[in-house]
Amino acid sequence: MNGASFPWLDEAWRAILERRRSGRLPHGWLFTGPTGTGKLDFARAFCQAIQCESPQAQGVACGQCHGCRMWLAGAHPDLMELTIPEGKTRILVDQIRELRDFMSLSRSHGPCRMAILWPADTMTENAANSLLKTLEEPPGDAILILVSAHASRLPATVRSRCQQVKLALPSRPEARRWLTEAMPTVPAGDLDALLALGHGSPLRARMLAEQETLSQWRTQLDALLTLLQGRKGVVELSEQWHKLPVDVLVDRLQILMADGIRRHMTGGDGSLLSGMATSKDLQVLTGQLDLAACFRFQERLLEWRRLSDTPINPQVLLEDILVTLLDLAQT
Repeated sequence: MNGASFPWLDEAWRAILERRRSGRLPHGWLFTGPTGTGKLDFARAFCQAIQCESPQAQGVACGQCHGCRMWLAGAHPDLMELTIPEGKTRILVDQIRELRDFMSLSRSHGPCRMAILWPADTMTENAANSLLKTLEEPPGDAILILVSAHASRLPATVRSRCQQVKLALPSRPEARRWLTEAMPTVPAGDLDALLALGHGSPLRARMLAEQETLSQWRTQLDALLTLLQGRKGVVELSEQWHKLPVDVLVDRLQILMADGIRRHMTGGDGSLLSGMATSKDLQVLTGQLDLAACFRFQERLLEWRRLSDTPINPQVLLEDILVTLLDLAQT
């Protein structure tokens, strides 16, 4: 069991534990992987384990020593977390300067100074350039951990000066097992749907369950199928949904259309489907949209995803999606 308590990260945990035992811990780390992998929890567990005075056999922090108690209270003098300030969208250069000052100080209690910077890919250009100086000339035994789901957005000069640890999502069976233990009262079919909505991440699936997202999606799906069958109009539906984030709808429709395409091409092999729609719902969908229509709509979804990040009126975008879907069903 790793320090973050996520079994799909066991192998990565053993690898960094071996680096620690060999005394070859680099000054700069980059923990990367898909959203919902558990990267930040993994980084925090790593920091706590380094600062722990009596780590367990697996390298996990004991949770009882003075260092662990300070960590759990959020008051460890040798640990720092840096993220996007409230009201901002990027990590700023002034924050990196504060980080450099913190890292240059002598350790107070633990074996070294440590800092976690997340999401690292949101740094401004000036912030990244300032951070590069710290990575090139690390102070003493200080350790800096960058956490990012989009490591390619970081400057190559920053990436090249960090030891990358690539964390992966669990397989679908492994994710289902973890979710079954985490949410034993949730039906198996709901777990598959939540995993689909969470793009395979059990952590995102659990969060979506807590937010009751599944019932919202099923209401959305029922309305879409009603639209395809001509029993609901575009104007009526757009008025109901005008406050819902269009990018979220586009994301869900991409998964749904992929299932529609698979059903057309495989005859409905359930093992190949995401689980976000029932067999009955997919039958209705593919009955209204043939294979060519599913492919055309999937192509348009890529364009709408791009447009959802622009200043375009969300209501206009939503109506375009619904009108296109209805037109494809009538061809």
